[in-house]
Amino acid sequence: MKTINMSRIAVAIATGLALQSGVAFAQEQTEEGAKTNASQALDKITVTARKVTENLQEVPVSVTSFNGDALERRQITGSDDIGKITPNLQFTNNAPLAGNNNSSVIFVRGVGQISPRANTDPGVGLYIDDVYIGQSVGGNMELRDIESVQVLRGPQGTLFGRNTIGGAVLINTQAPGDELGGKVRFGIGEDSLIEAFGAIDIPISDDLLTRFTAGTKKQDGYVKRLYDGLDLGDTNNTTFSAKIYYDPNEKFTAKLLYDYTDADENGSALVFAGYNNNNDVTNTSHDAGWFGASQSVIAGCPDAWIAYPGPPGRPVTTAEGSTLDVSGLLTSGGGPRGYTGENNDPRCVNSQWNAGPFANNGTAEMGSSMTNWGASLNLEYAFTDEFTAKSITSYRNLEWVGRRDADNTPFTILHTDFDSSGDQFSQEFQFNYVTDNLTAVAGIYYYEEEVTDILTVQVGDKAAGYSCGEGTDGCHLDSDNNITQNESFAYYTQVTYDITDQLSAAVGIRRTEETKGSIPDQFDYANPEAKYLEVKLYEADFSATTMSFNLSYQMSRDTMFYGSFSEGFKGGGWNSTFNFALTESDLEAGHKFDQEEVETIEVGFKSDITDNFRLNGAIFSSDYTDLQFTYRVFIAPWFFNAGKASIDGAELEFTWVPHDDWVIEGGFGYLDSSVDEAVEIEVPGRPVNTGVAEGNQLPFAPEFQGNVGIGYYAELDDYLVMPRIDVSFSDKVFFDASNTALIAQQDSYTTVDMSVSVQPFDEVWKLTVGVNNATDEVYKVSGNSSLGSGSGYAEAAYARPRVVFANFAYEF
Repeated sequence: MKTINMSRIAVAIATGLALQSGVAFAQEQTEEGAKTNASQALDKITVTARKVTENLQEVPVSVTSFNGDALERRQITGSDDIGKITPNLQFTNNAPLAGNNNSSVIFVRGVGQISPRANTDPGVGLYIDDVYIGQSVGGNMELRDIESVQVLRGPQGTLFGRNTIGGAVLINTQAPGDELGGKVRFGIGEDSLIEAFGAIDIPISDDLLTRFTAGTKKQDGYVKRLYDGLDLGDTNNTTFSAKIYYDPNEKFTAKLLYDYTDADENGSALVFAGYNNNNDVTNTSHDAGWFGASQSVIAGCPDAWIAYPGPPGRPVTTAEGSTLDVSGLLTSGGGPRGYTGENNDPRCVNSQWNAGPFANNGTAEMGSSMTNWGASLNLEYAFTDEFTAKSITSYRNLEWVGRRDADNTPFTILHTDFDSSGDQFSQEFQFNYVTDNLTAVAGIYYYEEEVTDILTVQVGDKAAGYSCGEGTDGCHLDSDNNITQNESFAYYTQVTYDITDQLSAAVGIRRTEETKGSIPDQFDYANPEAKYLEVKLYEADFSATTMSFNLSYQMSRDTMFYGSFSEGFKGGGWNSTFNFALTESDLEAGHKFDQEEVETIEVGFKSDITDNFRLNGAIFSSDYTDLQFTYRVFIAPWFFNAGKASIDGAELEFTWVPHDDWVIEGGFGYLDSSVDEAVEIEVPGRPVNTGVAEGNQLPFAPEFQGNVGIGYYAELDDYLVMPRIDVSFSDKVFFDASNTALIAQQDSYTTVDMSVSVQPFDEVWKLTVGVNNATDEVYKVSGNSSLGSGSGYAEAAYARPRVVFANFAYEF
């Protein structure tokens, strides 16, 4: 492992502080009693980052935590907003690949996963009420009944294990109350926003408590499809949850939880980001973007030519009636070649179809829907004051559809139709032993999932006369169907021992064994009996032993320093997207991909410097090996273990209460990520396209990221008035390892959220009026590129523009 570049990180921190006025640390705030004020921002915060309840300031882990009130105060209404207030966290939507509004992509410290398919695992573990969520679709959710959100940074390969190579996000929902009561909330806003939420606690007895919630949200989309006026990026979802807590005595607790989410929306807010045309009429060696040239010639574009696959030296073909002079033009390669000029002729595929960030010219069928439900049973028994055993049993079911027009033009270049259904089961047994100077955690974990993906792709790579659906020509219909069967088993332990009153040491180890299975059923619909590869179960085993070491020193009552080493791994799998019949050499070169691993060294501190100022920080260095990079073989995305990377970085988080009526809080993150080694990939006889190169920045890893929030608490007669402003900053962000400029957010950007809340001292009701993205900043949140392949397209998604809103909450 390389040495941490301490001087470079120190300079970066100092510079960032000077520029950004501070940054975010783990904070959780309460609003209790009649005189809620800013001083409560420094109340004790409890977290479960080490699977036991501890004071945040005494936990030697880089973790950020917010309770439900803090999220509401900062207008964090969805999981994809958490990154705005958490250093080195990127949490956004992955619609450019899934075509589904509920898909998520989560990166912590530059480590995560982009693909939404079940054959690849997330790089950051998402847990809801102690249950691991195995799929990225469904991770982008409304935060309606939240008790706390914790973001753990760095590999969590010992206690959390599976696919926490970058970190973990722990979301805990509200527990039932012991009195009859509840809360209702209603909201309205721009883009026809209307939302409602209700929660009610119904205690059956002193020992049996229940809580039920229901919520709905509707909002028009913010991208208009010019073809038919369809609004994309809309919201239309409904949620329901039920909780039953049984606590008959001090030793035993049982918790039964159920949640349900349904979403039915027009489609994802995707727009045209570019097309890689050959626009030099005499260039016969350019082999990217030829789908567009083919579609242009078929449509009658007068300024285009195409040469389909064949031997070198063949002539090119123009549209009937074209006056384009191509005499003497002969191809210089065997692959397909094409040319399309830049013009405004609607028969031509070129950049004229760029309609800006909030409109597109697609014509394919669109849609985004999801049904996601799950149940869990949490049993806990305290055998003694020191020894506790816990069982967490969970089942979840997920069905989703995502239909997308990837090229966002009126032509059939590449359109995808995802129809996925699957379920997961997990069982964890956990044992905790806690004394005054010893904390031991041990556990056994089992996980299995089966997901059926029906993926149908319209591919515009044929000559005239080949149809892939009504109103299409020059294309074929492709099946990328696959059944994923995964199974994982792990056992772990971590022991923390207080060597002295000030010095503590922790050692953890986890053994994980996984079996990844794939049953592909892939073919051209023109000849569905001719399979691209044999339809059978392909299986591979992956395993890892991951360890962690931690040493912490309590220098004073209010200040702690720590150093740690941690490991994480993410399992390999099977590629399951093919657009041609595979040979043995194809299978050997790229059917299976292996696991990737991270090792991280971290040093940090946590300090309540004064009674009104808290400062936490960490610096770290990570070695990232066997990265699962995406390469396009022909047009299909395949994963290869094709690189090594290094990541140096830092976080600082603070809360300052200069007066009982003021709170200033913020966070700052710095990342220096670099691809140190990019392996050249070869699939014999196949075109392989990638722009991954040494020195590239990792995706979703902006160099600087920061936020600062200022809140004021004013008493006005019998009311508390709470104005607040939150500012978030991000440096430029790349959305793929190729650092593709057309889909990247090339410029740094700043967003501003403002609100004013009014409530009586008894907190029976609260009225909030605010604006999100007050400066109407235009910036990308994700993107996808196939510019180097024959399809030649690029697509992107932008954040929603400014929204003014108001909501009213009432407690009873």
